[in-house]
Amino acid sequence: MKLYAHQSVAEALTILNNEGQDCLPVYDDDAIIGKITYAELRIFANHDEKPGSISAAKLHFDLRTVLPAIRAMQTAQYKKEQKQLKVRKWTTRLSSAAVIAVVLFGFAWLLFEPINMPFTDQEEVLTPDSNHITLTFTNGEKIALNSEKDGVVIHASQLYYNDGSALLQEEISPDVLAKGIMVLNTPKSGMYQVSLPDGTKVWLNSSSQLSFPSTFKGSDQRAVQLTGEAYFEVAKSETPKHLPFIVTTDKQEIKVLGTHFNVNAYPNNLDIKTTLLEGRVQVMPLLYGKPLANADPAVTDPLQVMGTRNEAGNLNLNRAVILQPNQQAILTDQHITVKPVDGQLAIAWTKRDFTFRNMPLEDIMNVVAVWYDVDVVYQQQTIGSVLLGGSIQRSDKLADVLATLSLASNMHFKVEGKRIIVRQ
Repeated sequence: MKLYAHQSVAEALTILNNEGQDCLPVYDDDAIIGKITYAELRIFANHDEKPGSISAAKLHFDLRTVLPAIRAMQTAQYKKEQKQLKVRKWTTRLSSAAVIAVVLFGFAWLLFEPINMPFTDQEEVLTPDSNHITLTFTNGEKIALNSEKDGVVIHASQLYYNDGSALLQEEISPDVLAKGIMVLNTPKSGMYQVSLPDGTKVWLNSSSQLSFPSTFKGSDQRAVQLTGEAYFEVAKSETPKHLPFIVTTDKQEIKVLGTHFNVNAYPNNLDIKTTLLEGRVQVMPLLYGKPLANADPAVTDPLQVMGTRNEAGNLNLNRAVILQPNQQAILTDQHITVKPVDGQLAIAWTKRDFTFRNMPLEDIMNVVAVWYDVDVVYQQQTIGSVLLGGSIQRSDKLADVLATLSLASNMHFKVEGKRIIVRQ
């Protein structure tokens, strides 16, 4: 019996308990990367929590991340014990049996005593805000959408919530609903769903904006514009002539061929990530809003063609590509990198979860910054490249999230108002 690096703490605890094992080796492919015990996993899951409680977020961490975190905990505890021994000047009259008892007590202390992290009182109020969503019309009229509703539907020049309840239509001019561009905005910490006039469903993440026409009738395409992140489930065109669905961001254009896909295009990010779950999409790099000269025709299966590959074995292209399911296109400086991914991880945010595997700390903190409306500062440039795996929930308090990340990465996080300082 053995454990694997990609397995979660919850899986490992279940296996150890069911098999009646106290300790099992952890494998990464065919290589052993360490051993882990049931007691160590319990300590990790309980750490910084009330006695007897379990951190749900830590149960999702993978063993690749947990192993070094446990070693760091043990090292920190050992150093503390040595310091206490020196300060108290214990004498040789202390029996060896008593020494063993003290060490065991100190190790058990990890279950109940939290690590002193440099948080200020401010973190207690830093929880994800409720949704404050706005819908703006061509004439400048703006309405605030009900944050207690899951989303809004635009259909046949009508506007209502997903549950069928009215959206105060009397406040909106019929002419405005019948034509023009609508703009849906979500604030930091907010997210919302919209059903477009053609039946396409869109989940809009925090700090994002989606612009779309109130109707696609009379047009030769279904075009929308995105800033931020969104997950699309594109409806088939009901017209006799197939209308392509096109998503434009600041630096790329996506032509949809009937599909489910996610786009992450926040302005402050260095790259744009397009992840395909079902169907096919064509991703084309743009320069000043226009396709690159050599961007067409698209590569139909980018991972099967010859090209320059980076150290991770992912294909680098400077032309349009047509993605297959569970492929991700990463656009950086008009240059596309394509790699295989688990598509479900890219849309975990739609379920108010954030799951990451071998993700740089900087990318994780970018999500934290959006969720909690904070700025992140790194005292050393190399800190952001540390790779982590795990899962956090959108409802978690900032203090809990940072405590978990600190334990997993051996980094220190300090909250100063709306700023988080990260240091080793």
